[in-house]
Amino acid sequence: MRQVREEFDRIALLTEREGGRGAGDIYYDHLLRLLPPRPENVLEVGCGAGAFTRLLASRARSVTALDLSPEMIRLARLQSAGRDNVEHVLGDFMQLSVPAEGFDCVVSIATLHHLPLAPALLKMKGALKPGGVLVINDLVADGGLADSCLSALAWPVSAAQRFLKTGRPRMPREVREAWAEHGRNEPYLTMAGVREMCREHLPSARVKRHLLWRYTVVWRKHAGVAE
Repeated sequence: MRQVREEFDRIALLTEREGGRGAGDIYYDHLLRLLPPRPENVLEVGCGAGAFTRLLASRARSVTALDLSPEMIRLARLQSAGRDNVEHVLGDFMQLSVPAEGFDCVVSIATLHHLPLAPALLKMKGALKPGGVLVINDLVADGGLADSCLSALAWPVSAAQRFLKTGRPRMPREVREAWAEHGRNEPYLTMAGVREMCREHLPSARVKRHLLWRYTVVWRKHAGVAE
């Protein structure tokens, strides 16, 4: 995890140097629609610079946002200044103490693939109140010809989306290189792997594959569910 932390510290510093401009995530609105309408307590595992945290804070009574990277947490705190319903916590999710059944929503965006899969899901499920909702959005690997064709289609869509947001079709070169270095050996699941994960750990979850190299899983914890 030390290498991951250092890579995200570098990405945070480069992003800040570029003025914090990014394309944003086109799936944020979609993810917000999957949450309870007015959640009381939300846990975000892997908050990064806090863009989605701030959207959560506009809907929830309180948000606890965790991240491994000191520089990401610094940026998140800076950009969320004045929001008294957000607590930013620095640390490794697997090492932090998280209240059992303390949250009615747990969200993880582009973070699960950094964590030990089964223990991380167990801990996320344990943090949910009965009736609570777990939302996972993460990167997906190509698993066959159909996925490869979808990925080829995604490139021009991604460039167009970024251009509309930032006025440029690509991130600055140094930022691109930092992300490429970070992602070189990342262990992404294929969609077959995602469905197997859900069969084993998140029965009855809803699964969706998105165009821009992402998938979403939504799982509700029923009363009396065994952890």
